[in-house]
Amino acid sequence: PNMAVDTHVFRVSARLGLTLNATTPLAAEKQLIQNIPTELVHIAHHWLILHGRYTCVARTPKCSECGLKIACKYYQSLQRKQ
Repeated sequence: PNMAVDTHVFRVSARLGLTLNATTPLAAEKQLIQNIPTELVHIAHHWLILHGRYTCVARTPKCSECGLKIACKYYQSLQRKQ
């Protein structure tokens, strides 16, 4: 399967820790495809886009509202800095 990786998918997957050191959309896609069950790829794509649009926004992520913060690498790194 293929997964389109736009700016939202790229940013959110890196912040959550779903990808590691992916520097291109293709590298991110390869990592995501390895870890997401084939039957969920199409819906995971939409979940990541919507999460990036409304919660994990680029400049000021809404971590306080996020249901994924317990598993989020970005959130964990913010907690260590405090």
